[in-house]
Parts: sequence; C-alpha cells; structure tokens
Amino acid sequence: MIVRRAAGWLDERFGTNAIVHVTLKKIYPDHWSFYLGEFALYFFLVLVGTGIWLTFAFDASSQNAYASVLALADRSHPIGYVIRQVHHWAAVCFVAAILVHMGRIFFTGAFRRPRELNWMIGLCMLMLASFTGFTGYSLPNDGLSGTGLRIAYSVALSIPLIGRWAAGVFVGGNDFPTPQLTTHLYTLHVYFLPVLIAALLGLHLALVIYQKHTQFVRDPAHVVGRRFWPDYALRTIAALGATLAVLALLATFFEINPVGDYGPYRPWIVMNGAVPDWYAAFLEGSLRLGPATEFRIAGHPIPPVFWPGLVLPTVTFLFLLLWPFIEARLTGDRAPHDVLQRTTAVPLRVGVGAALIFDGLLLTIAAGDDQTAATLHVRLDTLVWVYRIALFAGPVIAGVLAARIAAEMRARVPAGGEPPPDAVLLVRNARGGYEEEGPQAG
Repeated sequence: MIVRRAAGWLDERFGTNAIVHVTLKKIYPDHWSFYLGEFALYFFLVLVGTGIWLTFAFDASSQNAYASVLALADRSHPIGYVIRQVHHWAAVCFVAAILVHMGRIFFTGAFRRPRELNWMIGLCMLMLASFTGFTGYSLPNDGLSGTGLRIAYSVALSIPLIGRWAAGVFVGGNDFPTPQLTTHLYTLHVYFLPVLIAALLGLHLALVIYQKHTQFVRDPAHVVGRRFWPDYALRTIAALGATLAVLALLATFFEINPVGDYGPYRPWIVMNGAVPDWYAAFLEGSLRLGPATEFRIAGHPIPPVFWPGLVLPTVTFLFLLLWPFIEARLTGDRAPHDVLQRTTAVPLRVGVGAALIFDGLLLTIAAGDDQTAATLHVRLDTLVWVYRIALFAGPVIAGVLAARIAAEMRARVPAGGEPPPDAVLLVRNARGGYEEEGPQAG
C-alpha cells in the first residue's frame, strides 16, 4: 500500500509511471559481449564506494601519506586491508574492462555513424581511467610510486617551452618532490577525475538510450533481444554479483601493491625492477626503447623522453579518436548503421587493430626488459635493439597477416545484411522461445 501510494504521488507530479512502463519494456540485445560495458560500470561503482571509505583513512599530507597507507596494508586490520585491496583491484579491472569493451566496439564496427561521438567518449574515459589509476597508485608515497612520479615529472619537464611551468604546476613547485605533490594528486584522484569519468559515463549511457543499441544479426529480417524486466534485469544483477565475487576473491588471496615491501620514497634510491600497473606499463616500455638522443628545434633542446613519453601516446590517442572518420574516408562508407559487423568484415580494420595490439603488448613487455634480460641471460642492450626492430617491423607483419586472414575468412562466409525497416523484433519469453514484438525501431 505504501509503495503504491508513493508511486501514485510521484506519477501525479512527474508522470513517472509512463517512464517506468517504457523502461521495463525496453529491449536489450541478446548477446554476451554487451555485458562487457556493464562490468566496467560495476567496477567504477565499486571504486567510488571503496574510495569514499578510504578517504576517511588516508592522510593526504606528504609526511603522513605512507604511514596511513601502511596502516591499511597491515593484515591485523582486516577491514581496511580488504577495502584497500578491493579498491586497487577494481581500478586494475576497470581499465581492463573498458579496454576489452572498446576492443569489441572497434572490431565489430559499432563506432560507425551515427555513434562516432560515443566512441570518442569511451576513448576519453579510457584515458581518464588510466590517469586516475596512476594518481591513486602514486598516493602512498612509497619507493615504487615515487620512482614513477619522478619519471612523470621528467616527461613533463621535456615539453618544449612550457616544460618547467607544466612540471611545476604538476608537483606544486620547481623541485621534486614538493610538500604539495601528494595533496595535488589526492585532489585530482578524489575530486576532479572521478567526476569527469562519471559525467562522461552518464553522457555515454544517455547516447546509448537515445541512439538505441547496435545489434548482432543472424537473420536480416529478425533482431533478437530481451525485455529489461525481468530477463535483462536479473542477468545484470547476476553480472553485478559476479563482479563483486571476483573482486572479493582477488582481494582475499592475491595481494596487490605491498607498500611495506618498498619502503617510503627516497629520491636517491630507485627501486630495482620497478614496473607500474599494467595499464601504464606501455609508457614505461616506450621510454626504455626510446632513443637517447637530444634534438634541437629552432635552437630549443628537445629531451629524449619527449618523443616516447608524450609524442607516441598522443599520436596514438588522436589516431584512435579520429578512426571512425578515417575508416569512413578510406572505405567510402558514410551510411548510418545499427547492425554490427563480423570481425572479419573489414580486413583493413582487422589489420590496424592487430598492429596496435602488437605494439601495445610489445611495449608492455619492454617495461620489464631488465628482468627479462636477467632471466634469459642475454645482454640488455641486445634485447633493447630486438624490441626496437620489432616495434616497427612487428606491427606491419602482424597487420598484413591479420588483414589477409580476415579477407580469406570474409570470402568464405556470406555477409549479413542490415535489417529492413519492417524487421521483426524477437523477444525471448519465459519458456525460452521467442515471440514477435513488432517492427524493429533501431
């Protein structure tokens, strides 16, 4: 009775019953890959929840930051230990979920018109999630994070003309480290970056609702989906439960970032075998493979770290950001699309994706070149030159092979088509079968 009266009160003022009715009847695609984005959403929610708890236990002053994190890392205080573990594991998985989700979007052509803007929003979220993870990873002020911050400070210094100013704004002064550095990182990590991610996430979901989901089509005359209630709602609740269960298992049995083993940061000590979290490792690898040559442009020195530390990631990001328009120009396909493609439908896209994946994996592996060289008993400079040659030759070979294989597979499989305007939407019913819903609306 109370629920019914409350619903009537809200409907009288806001017309909520019509909104609820439309929401409950909304059809969602019947394919497992669409849950990848939901896993990313749930990881973000866990990050926000555990992050709020950690703000009450963390001291953002540079003098006490390490001690406060060390207290959380003490297993004699299990609640703080587990929450910190869950938070860090959720951050690592959040970036991974976004990356895999965007990989599905890339290889199935879900970024094509009219969804180019959502692709760009997702890519910006990936960048912000990585930077948020880096700021959080750097907050403990331990030996490992301090080494990474010193590298980031050096990269900022390498920016032509404004490098010293940019580095000074980042650390809060002209020397490294400064008393304001941890406070700056804390402000970025807790306030600005999560709010930006949440805003982009809200915009992303709003566009998905407005533009409708893309679809996998087996028969061009039919599109298969599930109603939000009860089918899809129960499935997404199960996905949330699986997310929490995986994070709980990881946090309980696999310790991550044991700051007690590294000790507090001392500028004159560099950790042996220091490697950042996986999503920042490709930057470390690019710095290790970059040429140790200083160039001069118009009389201004350009430090060696500028090219691998800033130019390479910036060019890669801009290339991916503009890829929907680049592919449309190269293929001549500027028509609107609501149906996803097979991964082999566009060999050019497969080749570009394979080349990017190859270089990303190579740079990530190169982040531990010193450890690899010691394990394989080879000279470090020899291994570096092997990586450098592979960095340029590898993506070409991988891209050409992937494109050729995709072209062969496309020739053997008949291409699916767009559904006609009067395509029938099939909704899975309670008995496991399908029933017709009416013309497909997008």
